[in-house]
Amino acid sequence: MIKLTNGHVSMSMVIPEVLLTHTGAKTGKQRSTPLTYFTDGGRVIVIASNYGGDKHPAWYHNVKANPRVTLASRGYRGTFVGEEMTGAERDRLFELAKQFMPNYASYEQMAGNRRIPVVAFTEAD
Repeated sequence: MIKLTNGHVSMSMVIPEVLLTHTGAKTGKQRSTPLTYFTDGGRVIVIASNYGGDKHPAWYHNVKANPRVTLASRGYRGTFVGEEMTGAERDRLFELAKQFMPNYASYEQMAGNRRIPVVAFTEAD
């Protein structure tokens, strides 16, 4: 739905979703992944929870290898650069994420020893 309506409509009408278009780390092919997001200080924040799985999601590896991406949501489409947050900033954003979407707390427990990454996207110049 996100792709068909250029970000105006998604399957999740309550939780905001962004369509992340990223380049495959190994294949170089364009991939698109719908993700839940929130904003903080002009950045788009996404959580690489993989539903609490024991591995990071594929899109995370692709963004690490090729941080320049396209994000589309609610009729806006732009080029952004992704950066993994670390330390206190990662922890602060993950706490905000858990307030925004309580499922992240259970995903954190399910992930076990895997520290769930937080990725911030800043609009490219």
